[in-house]
Amino acid sequence: MDLYLSENAFVGLLVSTIEVYRKECFGVLLGQSMSERILVDFVVPYQTANRKFREVHVDLMRSQRVEEAVRSTSRWECVGDYHSHPMYGTVRATTTLSAVDRKFFKDGNVAIVVAINDSVRQQRWNYVQGGGVSGSINGYNIRIAGYHKSNGTIERAPIHCPYAIGFQAKELNYKE
Repeated sequence: MDLYLSENAFVGLLVSTIEVYRKECFGVLLGQSMSERILVDFVVPYQTANRKFREVHVDLMRSQRVEEAVRSTSRWECVGDYHSHPMYGTVRATTTLSAVDRKFFKDGNVAIVVAINDSVRQQRWNYVQGGGVSGSINGYNIRIAGYHKSNGTIERAPIHCPYAIGFQAKELNYKE
């Protein structure tokens, strides 16, 4: 299962992760599910999530209201959720799913994990081994990874995001 992130989804992931840095963010992924790919058009952060350094709690009733609102007002479907893993003290964050992440992962859905760490050097955005996307912005190093759960098995889902790779690209010099 491959995940395709739109410009809107990519920017939404960055903004919601950076906004609450040092605490976890959480939200839903809106898009379209196709046979072997999922298009993620938008991310919607949960405003009422109870955020902590190493966990985030979401009210299930509110989550159901959000999913129903999406179904009744748009052409998109809730294809999964996302959350961040922020750096904790000197312990650098990773995109590895925790035991709690695995426990609450719904079958048939996807999940995106965004690891955010302090960064002292600028890193260009690029695809990384394992199918993720990594780069830095405004003093933060960010790595984005996707997962898919099918028939009780969780696997990595490669992320494709041409916007992430290209938005820092230098303009080409053309000869006239």
